[in-house]
Amino acid sequence: MKNLTLSTALIFIASMAQAGQYCLLDGTEMFSCTFNGGPKGVELCDAIWEDGDMASYGFFKSDGEVEKEIVSEKVVLAYTPWNGMGSYVSESVTFSADGGYAYEVWSGGEQAADAELDGGINVMQNNEVIATLSCDAGSVTSDLGALIEMIDLAQVSP
Repeated sequence: MKNLTLSTALIFIASMAQAGQYCLLDGTEMFSCTFNGGPKGVELCDAIWEDGDMASYGFFKSDGEVEKEIVSEKVVLAYTPWNGMGSYVSESVTFSADGGYAYEVWSGGEQAADAELDGGINVMQNNEVIATLSCDAGSVTSDLGALIEMIDLAQVSP
């Protein structure tokens, strides 16, 4: 019985790193979605656990381990807010990494109470898109607008 309890606890702990759990530690999730039916995912967080005014990007591979993590000061993040025109609201935040790589996380959807959000990641190298990942239908949760406001505030008054 003791071994069963220990095994159950280890499975529970291992599952905590699964997609959808990256920001759960502090409730600062600003965007999340899954890929390939759920075993892979991405989350953006207001990284309040870090010193300074930081945001974090976490991409999870199928075994639940973090494949790519980027923690950046908000003042250096690029973003594209909704332009205020039309009924389709689209926003993005871009995290830069070594080697000229950047990860643009975006969400978009119609302005309707029952509208489902779309989202994804554009992977870029030297400002050219080299890969595009589309989020699973129905998996996008986004508050990129709030993150963009935080980034804008950080850039205005560093």
